[in-house]
Amino acid sequence: MLAMLPQDLEQRLKAQVDFPSPPQVATEIIMLARDPEIEMTKVAAAVGRDPAMTAKILRIANSAFYAQRRPSQNLRQALIIIGLNAALTLALSFSLVSSMRALRPTGIDYSRFWRRALLAATAARAFGEAAKTGHGEDIFLAALLQDMGVLALDRAARDFYSQLPPKATHADWVAYEIAKVGRDHSFYTSMMLRSWNLPERLCKPVEASHSPQMFAATSEEGQFARCVALGSDLAEAVLSSERASSVPALAQRAHRLLHMSHEQFNEVVARILSLIPEIEAVYETSILEADDSENLLAEARELLAVRNLHALQEVTNLQATTSVLLTRTEEAEDSSRRDALTGVLNRPWLDRILDREFTQAVVFGRDLSVAHIDLDRFKLVNEKFGTSVGDKVLHSCAQAIQAVVRGSDLVARFGGEEFIVVLPSTDRTVARQVAQRILAALAGADHGAEEGGIHITASIGVATYTTKQRFPSTLALLEAADHALYAAKLCGRNRVESYDELPTSRRSAR
Repeated sequence: MLAMLPQDLEQRLKAQVDFPSPPQVATEIIMLARDPEIEMTKVAAAVGRDPAMTAKILRIANSAFYAQRRPSQNLRQALIIIGLNAALTLALSFSLVSSMRALRPTGIDYSRFWRRALLAATAARAFGEAAKTGHGEDIFLAALLQDMGVLALDRAARDFYSQLPPKATHADWVAYEIAKVGRDHSFYTSMMLRSWNLPERLCKPVEASHSPQMFAATSEEGQFARCVALGSDLAEAVLSSERASSVPALAQRAHRLLHMSHEQFNEVVARILSLIPEIEAVYETSILEADDSENLLAEARELLAVRNLHALQEVTNLQATTSVLLTRTEEAEDSSRRDALTGVLNRPWLDRILDREFTQAVVFGRDLSVAHIDLDRFKLVNEKFGTSVGDKVLHSCAQAIQAVVRGSDLVARFGGEEFIVVLPSTDRTVARQVAQRILAALAGADHGAEEGGIHITASIGVATYTTKQRFPSTLALLEAADHALYAAKLCGRNRVESYDELPTSRRSAR
């Protein structure tokens, strides 16, 4: 082959020397696709003039690509199911592939070329589905046509690839093209597609298929180009004799380009293999041998298994460190919530919990009870035995209360010798029962004072928020419990009083 300058090649390609223009049906479809006022009837009429294309559209509409519950019986139903843009794109792919199959370039494994093109298109679509790009048919067509520049180069410069070995890979094509003419076939493919007046949404991703990073990853065209590139890579990996090493590299590339996890990559591979039979039937060709499908899926699963094994090892190694850090964090958090003297919740944390429980009671219509506990004549303990003994008694009283409440109840120090018990989703009757248990526990507690037996009783006031007995705020609920506590003091101490059982005159007296 004589050397040819890039500008000469471009001129020959633009003149379409020995290279077919799109057939009449494809040309009409391209014109329809560019019409903003496109109508279903026009598309149906164009496609319907080609019986083979009509059959293929019907088959695609009823295939795993769309998974319709009710099969389409005619072309119009099929077009409605898959949509106008999808119908145009698929029809265009059928027409172009049919016309270009007449070309047989020298130096290129023709059978492998078409198997690769269809596999790349199917894979690109599956990657697009996983990335939720929403342009499955466009991605399919762009990936299907992305290597058409190879055919164009071979026609513009006779036997362009004749010096390549029979089993040349895609990377071999690209290196060879750059060495010969300074550009690879993606440039010439996009130029050819533009000469056919195909939309830029197809031309740009094709032009960037060998370097998709030229578009921002967050842009629509960037996502499109990455799916096309990954489709090409997967097709090459599957058809390569070095597939065992290619599949892991492809999974890493999918992670870099689309942030795809190994699990998602494995799902994409399974999706591709599920679509292959339909593509083979529609395009009337063989893409994968049975062994190829099984081996590809096995390699993807093995990759996932190895990845999970490594991840499990990493998790195991991190668990010890995480456990230590978590324990320290929990200890620090718990310490910030606890009253240093008694070990129960402190006042700031009580305020937070009570606000939360009160809000939930109001929003969801739940009961909420609080018990206000005051140790009877506790000042006498401090006066008789001293504050250090008093502190010990306070601690033992707090622990006695904590020991008899329910798992859902929360005990907090309110201040001095006073405690609050928050009882979520609890009515007055149950709240009184818990309060009675607290009285019994305090009366029977051994406070361990060396100076002699110390017996502590308490007065408890209970208030309950219900849908019938509402309070405007947590403060009002606490004040109600405080009034009940005061009533218990007036009635002789060491007893429980409920706010809603108090005479009206006592509800405000304090």
